[in-house]
This record gives sequence, C-alpha cells and structure tokens, in this order.
Amino acid sequence: MHTDNVSFEQALARDARRFLGLGAEGGRAGRSPQRIIVADFEYRWDRSRYDGYRVSEGESAEPTIRWPFHRIAAGSWLQLRFDPGEEVPTVESIVVLAKDEANEQEMIARFFEALYQVPTAQLITWGGEVKDLAVLRRSACEFALVLPRQLTDGSPHARERIDLCRAVTVQARSPHLPEYAAATAIPAKPSPSRTIGELVEKGDWPKVRDQVLADVLTTAVIAVRHLAAHRAIECDQPSTLMAIADAVVAAIPGSEFARRSFAPWARGQKAASGLRGTVYRPAE
Repeated sequence: MHTDNVSFEQALARDARRFLGLGAEGGRAGRSPQRIIVADFEYRWDRSRYDGYRVSEGESAEPTIRWPFHRIAAGSWLQLRFDPGEEVPTVESIVVLAKDEANEQEMIARFFEALYQVPTAQLITWGGEVKDLAVLRRSACEFALVLPRQLTDGSPHARERIDLCRAVTVQARSPHLPEYAAATAIPAKPSPSRTIGELVEKGDWPKVRDQVLADVLTTAVIAVRHLAAHRAIECDQPSTLMAIADAVVAAIPGSEFARRSFAPWARGQKAASGLRGTVYRPAE
C-alpha cells in the first residue's frame, strides 16, 4: 500500500510538471516578439556658435564646449527581434550614417523613424543619458521633429530604454565603454576614444563610421549579456553574437572592425561554446 501511494504521488507530480511545462510553452507562444534598438552617435563641435556665446558672456562663459554645442556627425543603430521560443534573434536592421552622406537633421530624422516604426522596442545606449539623449531632444526642438516614445520620458530610469553604463554600474564609478569591454574580453573601438573628434574634424568618414559602428556592436554584446543575466531575454548567446557578426559583415562589408575584429571574435566565442569538459593543451 505504501508503494502504491508513492507511485501515485510520483505520477501526480509528473503530470503536474507536464502541465506546467505545457503552460510555459503556451505562455511563450502567446508572447509578442521583444525588440531592442542599440544606438550610438559621434559629434563635431559647433565652434562658431560657441565662440559667439563666449564673446557675449565674457568671463561668465562656460570654458568647455558642452553638449548644447555638440552636433551629430555620425550615427549607427542595430535592431534585434527576440521571438518567443527561438534561440537566436533576428537582426532586423543595421544602419551607419555619417555627415558626408546626410546632414544632422537627416540622420536624426532617420533614427527617429526607426523608433517610430517599433514604439515598443527598448532603446539601449552606453552613457546615452549623459549626452546622446540630451542632444537628440535639443535637435528635435531645433528641427521641429516629434520625439519618439522612447525619448519622451525624462527619467533616467524610464522603462522605454536602458543606459547600460548606468545599469551595470549601479553605485560604482562609471567605466568608459572600452574600459568595460577590455575587462570582459569584448572587442571595442578601432581608434582611441580621444581621437574621434580629430577624425571628425578631418572628415575621415570611413574611420568615423567604423568607430560608431564598433560602439554599437560592443554595446549590443553587453546588452545581450546583461538582458540574459537578468532573464529579460532567452537566447543562445554564442549563436546570437555570430548572427550579429554575419549580418553586419553582409550589410556593411567595408567595415574593417566588423570583418577583422568583431566577426573573428564572434567565431571564437561560438567555437568555444562547443567545447565540453576539460580542455587539455599541450605543454609548451
């Protein structure tokens, strides 16, 4: 009798697990796709207007050229769609623009249109709350553009977006993107951070494009890891990184960073994920 009771209880537990499993599958199937848009921008300084400001204000003028005088010179954004039950997201678009092909207003309008198209997408930046979003809001007012949903809430904790620098930092000191990337073995900026202004001033647009694209790719990797760690998404991370690399190389074949740094690194991550057990290496 005792054995029968145990068997009956085990059968009930098994049936309950099956029921919960089916419910979970049904819940996943009923969920809508989740989208994120990872974005970054590079800038030039509006020196003429700043000089006018300094003359009018005299000694009261701010001695550094701060964000109101920063004009967008290049931008890039990557859109990913995570479908319920799928291990790898779909790379829906990857865009890179620079001043030699579009002016500031045109770049911002295209970026806003990407956000308008998917109002439920979460906007992800690295340090965007510090400058990028302020510049975008200033530009929207200046060019009579309507802000997308992701930019209307002024709170740094708005659900419509994530500033990864803030999210990974919590109360620690904020790291620079290449600093965090180096510490976590992610490829980052092809040119040192402090040289981007000079590249913009020189009009070296191929290098500027590669820099802003690299920032988006690095931020995208951090975003996937961060969201997965917080159970906000479910995906096969190595395959996801490989899918991003393949899509970017196909869409932007001229990017040396994508071809020579990011794609080989993603392949290495994918290969390493296939290893099981202890890996023995020959002694040197």
